[in-house]
Amino acid sequence: MNLHCSVGIRVPVQLLVDAKNLKGSTLVTGFHGVGQTGYIATSYMIHALKAERVGFVQVANPPPWVGTADGGLVTPFEVYRRGKTVLVKLEFSPHRSEEAEFAKVLANWAVKGKFKDAILIGGLDSSFRNNNDEFCVVPTGAYIDRAKVFKAPILEPGLLVYGPLAVMLSEFEIHDFPAIAVLPYAEPARADPAAAALAIRKISKAYNFKVNLKELLKDAKLIEREYDHKSKLTKSHERLYA
Repeated sequence: MNLHCSVGIRVPVQLLVDAKNLKGSTLVTGFHGVGQTGYIATSYMIHALKAERVGFVQVANPPPWVGTADGGLVTPFEVYRRGKTVLVKLEFSPHRSEEAEFAKVLANWAVKGKFKDAILIGGLDSSFRNNNDEFCVVPTGAYIDRAKVFKAPILEPGLLVYGPLAVMLSEFEIHDFPAIAVLPYAEPARADPAAAALAIRKISKAYNFKVNLKELLKDAKLIEREYDHKSKLTKSHERLYA
């Protein structure tokens, strides 16, 4: 694989990606927010779409963990591709000192690479739900007309998007880039595969992705337990160093 660094040398965050023919692509990513919704949704879409790993995100302070999967080693931040869909998976959260820079670099990579648009997946605390809406969206100005395809309300005034997803939305808005955050209501105290499944369903309908959700819904309880276990292990820092 011929990897190219898409940002300058000596910066905290670098994308090392096979950047050929990415123009016109759709960027899909999500972070470890409410209900782990963005992470679960992105991970499952990579699996369901049979996306191929095409690169990595390199940071100055990487999480001190790696894992394994059928295909080999799993690194903290990886880039996948299926056709004109590029998915960035964060196996762990970036270090707090690099979180905003990570989001800015990723957003600017899509802008400079002349991507078509971006889909950001997150979760909304279900305690703020006061009607029958299952999810809401937050589009940039360049996406607002297209947002109607999701048939969902825009996040109501007074509620805020927080964290790296908010940083990415801000960067996209500054550059007049079409992007949308898809935010299903999710349980804040645990991983919520059902919320992730809802996000995938709405995105797939809008973008004509072929994603079978049967496996995700069937294994929802198992997934919830696995992410809870992983969270406890990474927080404890015990028994994970080799």
